[in-house]
Amino acid sequence: MLSIVAVSGLLASGLVTGLPAAQADPEAVRKAQQDLARIEAEASAMDARYIQLQASLDDATRALALADKDLAGQKTKVTDLSKNLGQFAMLRYQTSGVDVTTRLLTSDDDADFLNQLSTIQTVTERANEQVQRLQLAQADLAATRQTAAATRKKIAADKAEQATVAKAYHRKEAEAKAVLDRLTAEEKARLAEIERKKEEERKAKEAAAVKAAQERQREQQEAAARAAAEASASASPSAEPSPSPSAESATTTPAAATGGSGRASSAVDFALAQVGKSYVMGATGPGAYDCSGLMLTAWNRAGVSLPRTSQQQIGVGQSVPTADLQPGDLVFYYPGITHVGMYIGNGMIVHAANPRTGVKVSPVGSMPIQGARRVG
Repeated sequence: MLSIVAVSGLLASGLVTGLPAAQADPEAVRKAQQDLARIEAEASAMDARYIQLQASLDDATRALALADKDLAGQKTKVTDLSKNLGQFAMLRYQTSGVDVTTRLLTSDDDADFLNQLSTIQTVTERANEQVQRLQLAQADLAATRQTAAATRKKIAADKAEQATVAKAYHRKEAEAKAVLDRLTAEEKARLAEIERKKEEERKAKEAAAVKAAQERQREQQEAAARAAAEASASASPSAEPSPSPSAESATTTPAAATGGSGRASSAVDFALAQVGKSYVMGATGPGAYDCSGLMLTAWNRAGVSLPRTSQQQIGVGQSVPTADLQPGDLVFYYPGITHVGMYIGNGMIVHAANPRTGVKVSPVGSMPIQGARRVG
């Protein structure tokens, strides 16, 4: 994923500060912001499509392996049934070479005649049964061959589309670089400053929301403590009321937003250990990741199974407000849910960003948030 904040921050880190603002063309900066935001969203959609295709390819490859295995077994079954049917045909010929009337007239023993007749009927019935089994086996074989052929065709089509999507994605990366290359040093610095201020405003709003959530929790704890004390006093009027938790003790317990389960801690630790590794579309480690691949692998290591794509991952677990995020929560971005990162606390996420920056840590609000889920 291409992050405007990440790009402008990297550029600004290498620029001389204190340049006169008048040297930066406001219109050029505004246009660059718009172009980068558009490119970011378009590249995100391409990335998500590539991952969807990879998941489809993985499923199709497994299905083809099963189909090929079934084909081998069914071919053997048809061959064996054909051999058995040939043997029955020979036996039937040997036992039915003379018609029943002739056998009756020439037989000296009624019992022997009946035995021969029973043998003929048994052979005929079993031969008919073998024919039916062979026909069913041949039908299964033909159906499996069709399934395998269709699966191979789908695999070829998905691979071709993947290649097309990958080329388009890399063109977007080049387009973003071209947008930045057109800016002067002063305009790049101005762009970075604008994004820095926006991030400060977002953090201030998030801190206010967290503080409000903590205050609500403190008030609820105090109300519950008062109700428990009153109930205890009513039940035992002669007993000394037990001390209720003070406001100070309530506030020393942080709100849920600063928590996180043991499994979540494991997932966060693993994801952070991947920082600096490469971004590759369709990769799930260990040397490279895409955005949902990093989430999948990190949580799998923590004992939680996630689906492959970000569009599927947003359906797992429970929804949480962004003001109540805990470490390990998945945060989803862009319309269409085309990017995902993992909240690590202090207003930051770890995510597989893009081929230029790889796995990195970014502000949670550096991209348009579409939702968050607690999966462990």
